[in-house]
Amino acid sequence: MRHSSHNILRVFIVVMIIVGVATGACATTPYVRENAPTYMNTVLSNGIPLYMKVQHANQVFHVSLVLNGASLVTAPEQAGWEKIALATMARSSKNYPYEKAASILDRRSSAITSAVQFEYSTFSLTTLGKYSDELLALWSDMLVNPSFDQSDFDKEKENALLALQAIEQNPWTMTQKIMNEAYFKGHPYGVNPEGTEESIAPMMVGDARDWYEKHFSADRIFLVAVGDFNPAELAYKLEKLLGDIPNLNLGPVPKPPNFPMGSSGSELALGSLITQAHDQSKGIIYLRGDFSAPAPGSDDFFATTLATRIFSDLLFAVVRDKYGAVYTPSAAIRSYTANYGSIMIYKSDAPQKIKQYIDEAVALMAKGRVVSVDPTKTDADGYMGLSDALDTYKQLYINDYFEAVRTNAAIASLMIRSIKLTGNPADWLKDQNRIEILDASAVYNAFEKYVHNGTFLWVAVGDQALLDKLDWKAFESMR
Repeated sequence: MRHSSHNILRVFIVVMIIVGVATGACATTPYVRENAPTYMNTVLSNGIPLYMKVQHANQVFHVSLVLNGASLVTAPEQAGWEKIALATMARSSKNYPYEKAASILDRRSSAITSAVQFEYSTFSLTTLGKYSDELLALWSDMLVNPSFDQSDFDKEKENALLALQAIEQNPWTMTQKIMNEAYFKGHPYGVNPEGTEESIAPMMVGDARDWYEKHFSADRIFLVAVGDFNPAELAYKLEKLLGDIPNLNLGPVPKPPNFPMGSSGSELALGSLITQAHDQSKGIIYLRGDFSAPAPGSDDFFATTLATRIFSDLLFAVVRDKYGAVYTPSAAIRSYTANYGSIMIYKSDAPQKIKQYIDEAVALMAKGRVVSVDPTKTDADGYMGLSDALDTYKQLYINDYFEAVRTNAAIASLMIRSIKLTGNPADWLKDQNRIEILDASAVYNAFEKYVHNGTFLWVAVGDQALLDKLDWKAFESMR
């Protein structure tokens, strides 16, 4: 190890300096001013950034290593390899065989997990603070000394293949699979992080080792930690544990092009409908329509997120409550760099009318009508104006948003998103203000732009007899 006193002092000094920077940069509201000083960051000697939030509210310690790239740097024939390699690493290391690692995790009620999505993967530890030293030793050894044991690899490969088979057997997940294959065609997201049977079947344990040696580079990594700890002490520990991860100089990860797919050279016919029969869905169909949406950090992101939340309630009121044509309808947008949203119809037995009912909900919101949230302001049609309902919907959105960050792991997830967007781990603290300043025109215009006038691709899976009754022309646009 090469941890000189100079490096240790450097880590300590940088941590202390960044505290002041974070406080000044984020001091815009009382909430931000209160929380900003708990965020700080430094850089390990190999260039890996470390972002920390001191959280005194509980005794849980969470740390995630984030590896940028994922689908954006993966060849289609290697789809799913990163997921299997990381899952194999999370089972054992050279100094901690599976039985020993599992025993420590069980005894300390702790968890080490990995996850892969389109743009990055995470390798995370959640434990009580009093066990953090013992568990950091295990977690870091899995990262720097992975064993890639054959039996561990075989287990994770089997799990991945079984998960893919389960998707095929479920008509709803099959709807999602078909949609993603079509909507992401020609786009980096088309490399499925979960893999395919064709890409995973030939994978060998040596391929997992090879993936690690070629992709696990300091210039693609950053760290996020949340808990009740001393920042300088944690930085010192992580420097000793992870400071020797090599920098392979892989360079920056390319940014994915925006949707719709037509802009990236795809031959996909947007404004169309794809259908597929499924023998596990007698008497029902599953329907999903995807559309391009603004990405986090864009001016329209929160307005569109709120608009689709409001529209989701309107869908439920019209399609479920009024017509009883579906078990559960909903709408939402994601939070990817190349972003998209969906209208989702889970279990419908009314194929001839389902798009007509969706259009009715769209037409209502296009007129500024939404589900009533105040009986005293409900109009004769049973709805109310968007401007009258907006404050209530904004408060519900804010409540749900911050309800979801009650755990340190959830806070770490928002920090990761903020880091990738702005480089500031505390940027998400400003989201409450970004939601509160939205007015009815911003929400209405976002709905008009991305939903009412958006270009959709629709996928329906289910009973062939019902699929035959779908009005294909109705899916060409929103009416």
